[in-house]
Amino acid sequence: MQQEKEFSPNTLEHQVLGFMLHHDFYNKVKNIVSKDMFAGRDATIFDVISYGHREYGIDIEPNQLSALVSDRNPAMPSSAIAEIHSIIDNLSGNVSTEMSLELDVVKNFWVRDRARQIGEKAIAIFTGESEHFGELKTLIDMVEDGRMTDKTTYSEMDKDFTQLVEEETGDPDFPFGWDLLSENLSGMDRGNLGIIFARPEVGKTTFCAFLAANYIRHKQKVVYWANEEPAEKIKLRIIQSFFERTRQQMLEERHTLQQRFEEEVAPYLIVMDSVGTSMEELNEYAQLNEPDVMFCDQLDKFRIGGEFNRGDEKLKEIYVTAREIAKRNKLLVWSVSQASFEAHDRQFIDYSMLDGSRTGKAGEADVIIGIGKTGTSEEENTARHICISKNKLNGWHGMFTSHIDVHTGVYY
Repeated sequence: MQQEKEFSPNTLEHQVLGFMLHHDFYNKVKNIVSKDMFAGRDATIFDVISYGHREYGIDIEPNQLSALVSDRNPAMPSSAIAEIHSIIDNLSGNVSTEMSLELDVVKNFWVRDRARQIGEKAIAIFTGESEHFGELKTLIDMVEDGRMTDKTTYSEMDKDFTQLVEEETGDPDFPFGWDLLSENLSGMDRGNLGIIFARPEVGKTTFCAFLAANYIRHKQKVVYWANEEPAEKIKLRIIQSFFERTRQQMLEERHTLQQRFEEEVAPYLIVMDSVGTSMEELNEYAQLNEPDVMFCDQLDKFRIGGEFNRGDEKLKEIYVTAREIAKRNKLLVWSVSQASFEAHDRQFIDYSMLDGSRTGKAGEADVIIGIGKTGTSEEENTARHICISKNKLNGWHGMFTSHIDVHTGVYY
């Protein structure tokens, strides 16, 4: 909490408040300068300036600002009103035509305030009051690259025609590399959220391992959050899929495969043993480590703050947050989920069969892949039906039949 300052007409805060009396300048900085950057009487003045611009849309003269302060704070003691009026009398609303000098002053003000926040967060971490390293890193990154905002809820998309045409019609960031799938859906992009779901023991984790191995071949950094199966088993399954070997074959070839693993797999694969992990931790990890792809197996089991009347409302919020994590951190997120009993012993399964949800989970996804299976549960039954029931990327929906090799972790 900032301490209330004594009046000084030449503080940086007062210079910024003076510039903000100019309506056009206020519009340039209103999403950069916020009330928590001021303290005491200055914060009150900021509130009234913001109100005046929203309500009247004109340049505000100091005498008009004084009148607004008195009108909007009728219960304020006369001594406090007098102090605020004395500050306002010394504010200057003069702004140059180019506004470059004034904008530099605001930037310096912003940097100084972010330095204050960095110090406070660092002290909180040092004293054990906070563990939010992701927030600290984000603030430091903002100051380092000069981004004069921390508004993460929106940003202007300012790409021109040529950029849009070239980028949006090019190859996907994460091609599937599997002909059976890529002939209908070539791949996924950064910012996408995908869902992979199936009944228990059908092969959804193996499917994820198969996809992860392909991303690793493209030297993309993969993080796999395992809160369903033991992490070591999933890591071994991804390695099997990468080398296309059975466990026995890898054991026999371990001396020759060791170097390949260290060079081709280890730099690009991290498997997290996750129990009770929160969505906030997931976001902080993404901010700090900048992976290309994250698998969340199973996303439904991640914790999220808030109170919810029904289970499906909680699940929807988890998936909304997962999508935000993908967009903000420019990575691909794959969610792994169970299918409801309706999907048992069926070839085609669609997103209405996602377990525990109405449409909340499905509504957030760009692509939903279901894995259907019919017949016996014997190992010889290798047929798996890949069902795409939601596809916002190119619109193709349908099903094709593939096979699974459970010993090597490969779909074919």
